[in-house]
Amino acid sequence: MKALSLGYTHRWIKVIQAILISALTMACLITSCAEKPTTTKTWDYSQFIQAIEQDQIVTVTIESDRNLAIATTQNGEQIRIDLLPNDPALIDTLTQNNIRIRVAPPAARFSYPESLIWLLIPSLISLAVLIFWIWVLIDCATKEASEGNTKIAWILIILFASGIGALIYVVFRRPQRLRELGR
Repeated sequence: MKALSLGYTHRWIKVIQAILISALTMACLITSCAEKPTTTKTWDYSQFIQAIEQDQIVTVTIESDRNLAIATTQNGEQIRIDLLPNDPALIDTLTQNNIRIRVAPPAARFSYPESLIWLLIPSLISLAVLIFWIWVLIDCATKEASEGNTKIAWILIILFASGIGALIYVVFRRPQRLRELGR
């Protein structure tokens, strides 16, 4: 009897590990795909130059295409500025006023096939879970013993607990049924 309970314990540990790994993976995906906070204010170019001359700007982050900059003010506020194309005096003005200059790396832009893959992955996972759930439901309905309430109980568990119920059935009941009934 002790060997049987150790087998169940080992299976539970595997199930819990799989759930934890899935949860961590989802958390990583969500945080890596989260949008960066956006700036709320926008200045025109003349306001930006005036703020530089009045020592209101501490740091300027220039996008790699040199069309946009994010300025950080003395109080930490971030301001969006549409830069003039090819302004040769901008860098000189920034360095003369002791403003830290940063250049942002090019933004990663998804092409059509890459974005399609990110849409398909959750759909394929959902489809796989649905197919697994249906297979387990059919397996339980056709191969479980008809005497007693075991068959009905497991069908209800699989139906109402969905993918988790199917996983519980496959991990715990199916191996026991195969040992007892041979099917």
